Amino acid sequence: MRVAPLVSVIVVNWNGARDLETCLPTLLWQSHRPLEIIVVDNASTDDSADVARRFGVHWLALDQNIGLAPAMNRGAEAAAGEFLLFLNNDMRFHKEFVAAMVSEIVDNDDVFTVDALQYDWNGKAVVHLATRLANQAAGRSHCHELTPGLYMCQEDHDSATHVLMSSAANMLARKSMFQALGGFDERLFFGYEDVDLCWRGWIWDWKTVFTPRARCWHHVGHSSQPSSARSLSFRGIVMGRLVMATKLLPVEYIARAWFVLLGGLALDLGLIRRRRAADRIHVLGEYLRNVMPLFRERRQIYGCARTSPKLQLKRLLQLGRATPPDGLQNAALTSLKTVLQALSAAEKRTLD
Repeated sequence: MRVAPLVSVIVVNWNGARDLETCLPTLLWQSHRPLEIIVVDNASTDDSADVARRFGVHWLALDQNIGLAPAMNRGAEAAAGEFLLFLNNDMRFHKEFVAAMVSEIVDNDDVFTVDALQYDWNGKAVVHLATRLANQAAGRSHCHELTPGLYMCQEDHDSATHVLMSSAANMLARKSMFQALGGFDERLFFGYEDVDLCWRGWIWDWKTVFTPRARCWHHVGHSSQPSSARSLSFRGIVMGRLVMATKLLPVEYIARAWFVLLGGLALDLGLIRRRRAADRIHVLGEYLRNVMPLFRERRQIYGCARTSPKLQLKRLLQLGRATPPDGLQNAALTSLKTVLQALSAAEKRTLD
């Protein structure tokens, strides 16, 4: 009988004492054991440390706010578990949440990450489903532009299915694969870090699975309400599009991302939107400092896997359009052959 694996839960926190008051008890009551809970703190100034101490979880304090992706990586470095469960602090979880996630990965060696079903805080609406990649959003609900010309669309599924990515708000990852990929890209400081990680996993055929049996509730946007956080989120989106396109996508998407950035900057300057213009200029400067390393990484990523950005994009666009397994295909061909033989015999009898 297999021993239940240790799961290391990594919760990134910044001045989220009240969120931790709700989040941590729903982790401590999980049916899955053993469980290691690590709160990675981005230099909070509230009483978050006291809350973590009261619930008896591991407290990993950082000297400064280094952002989401770097903080998750620090938590992964400190984790002892075979599997890493990355969670937002403004969430609560069903008692079987961790068990449902683990069941999709523990006996499937080619599964890299698992994604969960997210409801809003009141449970009245679903805010995260199975994520597919599409060339257009027309006629599809719950779509978000990944980069100009590519969309991530949410689809409802009542059973486990392969998907593009797992949300970093509720991502279970196999630690060995996470380490082999170098963890989250820390240049993606506020968004896209989860898409980037899962995309790189798919290049090696390391699968991401969505399971609706894993249920959680997310107080969406609760931890990013201040204007400074909204500005950080905007910069994160703009940077994410540039980094994703340069590192992982065909060349035409790099050109599109540049065109949208420069066009947006011109519009912001024309409408005297100083804050937005300053944010775009900041991103542009950071990106230009990293552009050559990004192109080197691009060559290394696809060269080692002996594939290309175009082939990988084509493959990910096909997720969710799976062809039947060979056994089913053979059965279908056999049935078709039998029908054709019967029709041929009937036609022969008619002619006779």
